[in-house]
Amino acid sequence: MVAKTLPAKLYKYRTFSTTTLRMFSQAEVFFAKPASFNDPFDCNPQVYVDVEWREVERLWESVMLLQVEANKAAEMMGTHRYFATEYGGKYDDDGGGTATYLNYLVRDIDAYLKERFKDFGVFSLASNWDNPLMWSHYADEHRGICIEYETDDHRCKELGPVNYRSSRFIHISDLQQWLLKKSAAAERKIFEQYFFAKAPQWRYEREWRAVSPKSGVDDRPFRIRSVFFGLRCDKAIVTTIAKLFSDSKDKPNFHQVTARADGFKLGRYELDADEIDIFGIRESALFAADEWGFDSPAATRDISGQQQEKDG
Repeated sequence: MVAKTLPAKLYKYRTFSTTTLRMFSQAEVFFAKPASFNDPFDCNPQVYVDVEWREVERLWESVMLLQVEANKAAEMMGTHRYFATEYGGKYDDDGGGTATYLNYLVRDIDAYLKERFKDFGVFSLASNWDNPLMWSHYADEHRGICIEYETDDHRCKELGPVNYRSSRFIHISDLQQWLLKKSAAAERKIFEQYFFAKAPQWRYEREWRAVSPKSGVDDRPFRIRSVFFGLRCDKAIVTTIAKLFSDSKDKPNFHQVTARADGFKLGRYELDADEIDIFGIRESALFAADEWGFDSPAATRDISGQQQEKDG
């Protein structure tokens, strides 16, 4: 993993939704399956052959024996050899089907790797709250919110920065070290390659990730420090979230995001949570008049009657 100091705060950009409300009211977060990500390359590495084909075959045998009986593995190998020789020889450089056979083996190893990590989930976070692109892409075009988490007492099993310089490939030699020689260092390297490598085009996100062995809803592993409301965030959302914390012992700070006048930058000012709590929910004007003993239907009739007399 890239050597990087953990920031004091991390941020989650969100569209306002039921899931967002539960992040506050139920102290939840959602660890997403990588298959749901907007980048099909993310957490989808490719196995790269950097050893002689017989070494790949040896690794394949070990991988298969973790999944099926020995006789079934032998049958599968025989099938691969047959089809590689029968059909692959027409296209392989050596004419003997070696490359096709190798492709079959690598495909099975890759499938095993995907199966091994298929239940894992990722909770993505950002390094700052004032990134206009993040507001546009992940917070409903500035209509949503951004949650600020404190990291000093986090309870994440795995938390680290995304590596935008890493390769997409997982090498067969590293898989050998992990699966055949039980190397903890190789296992760690593959884990980081799988979950923390991302294309350099995404560098603007400055992403950190919490990774869990199980995807789905889990307890929030951070304390909430602040909530930022987007430039276009509806006041009803501000009121709703502030009301959720009205009886909380540890209220977060609330900030309204603003457009600064000195360029394409975002600013903020702090909102008074108590003021939102007291004045945030308005009464319908049609019923508010009742508090003053004002009969609006009768008044309407009187006004209409007077108007009719004048007209007559």
